[in-house]
This record gives sequence, structure tokens and C-alpha cells, in this order.
Amino acid sequence: MSKDALNDDLPLSAAAREKYQELVALLACEKYGPAGPPLATTFAEIEQFGHRVGRMVARDVDAQLTEQHSQQFDAEQACPACRSPCAGSEERKRRSLQTVDGDVPLREPTFHCPVCDRDFFPSAYCAVHRWRFL
Repeated sequence: MSKDALNDDLPLSAAAREKYQELVALLACEKYGPAGPPLATTFAEIEQFGHRVGRMVARDVDAQLTEQHSQQFDAEQACPACRSPCAGSEERKRRSLQTVDGDVPLREPTFHCPVCDRDFFPSAYCAVHRWRFL
């Protein structure tokens, strides 16, 4: 990865930037207190803390977006085999996705085709076949 890619920050609105800076200050204070890191703290220790925070934020963003994405599958879906309309189940399968930043919880929607008498998970099927049910 290039140096430029590592410094490619997300464009944030003024309100989001302000909240982001508040979060950074809160997390730094949580770790080191209001005065900041003690004099004997090394940059490596500061960097390690930053990476831990980054992984935590990445997992939480992934979890929130994954949950929002899965809710888009609440509507009736076509069976991937016979294309019959199928209703979703209220119950969702809980799984843990392994990411580069750690495990992220997923509540996967389940659908049942009465014609084929099979269950399917449209999110998994979409990813494999690049179909969009939206």
C-alpha cells in the first residue's frame, strides 16, 4: 500500500468531523487521562493504542453497516433455484464474520422456498452470484 493510500482520509461533513475529533479526544483521555501520556511513554506505545482503537472502530462500523445491509433483505425474495417468491423468517441466523480487524457479528436473514422446500440466505447467495435483490 502506498504512503498516499495510508493517508487517504474519508471526506467528512463539518458535524461529523467535530464528532470524530471529540471521539478521538475522549478515547485518548480514556487511555491516558486529561494530561495525556506520561513522559516515559514511547511512540510505539501510542501507535499500538491507535491501532487498537482503529480495529475497534472498524469492527463497530462493519457491524453497524452489516446490520443495516441485512435489514434490506426483510422483503420477499426470489428463490435462487426456482425464482418463486419467498417470505423471510423472523428468526435470523447468528454468525461471526472474521475480518482483518477481528470478529464482526452478523444476523443473517433466512428465507424458505415452499416450492423447492429449501432454506436460503440471500446475502450469501448474492455475494457468490453477484445478484442484487434490492
